Amino acid sequence: MEEINKTKKYRIESVYYEFSVLKIVDEYTHEQYEKIAALNSKWSDYDFDKTDGYIYFVELEKELVPPELTPADRKRFIEYLEKEIEVVNK
Repeated sequence: MEEINKTKKYRIESVYYEFSVLKIVDEYTHEQYEKIAALNSKWSDYDFDKTDGYIYFVELEKELVPPELTPADRKRFIEYLEKEIEVVNK
């Protein structure tokens, strides 16, 4: 685990997070979808831990859930992610 992630409370595999966008089924404007895709890409392509391939975070909704999601997509997205979240630092 990279030093910067030692204080984070949770982790999820970056590949699992990358495919979380498949849970987004409602309609969005092009601009909204670009923001959603950018957040997903940021975490799954760049901000994952390079030593083990996990994304480490403190708050799921603030860090990994795109704010542009409709309530229904938000619920699906969070439910999907919660299945694979691991607690690493209690």
